[in-house]
Amino acid sequence: MTIKLQLPDAVYASLLKGNARVQGTIALVSPREGNFNVHSRKRNPSAREFRKLPHGRVSMSSENLRLTLSVDFDEHGIHPAQVLIDESITASQYIMGTEL
Repeated sequence: MTIKLQLPDAVYASLLKGNARVQGTIALVSPREGNFNVHSRKRNPSAREFRKLPHGRVSMSSENLRLTLSVDFDEHGIHPAQVLIDESITASQYIMGTEL
């Protein structure tokens, strides 16, 4: 099967320079034509600091912060809403530098 593919100018120039790979997706506009969309990537990921929590973790960089929690509903003696409150307080104390 042959597909006519439209590439952005920057991707085409990158391929001509010798960059062997460009990752992205193809959005078909018809059964035989498509547009190539490049996946965005961070160029220089900044250093991250991590802190483990009982049900997840918090990570922080100079650009953003991330709070990840995972609570099973059938965990004995655990109320998900209370875990969310308690661990977000712990995470905010860590971020503000007043960790208890």
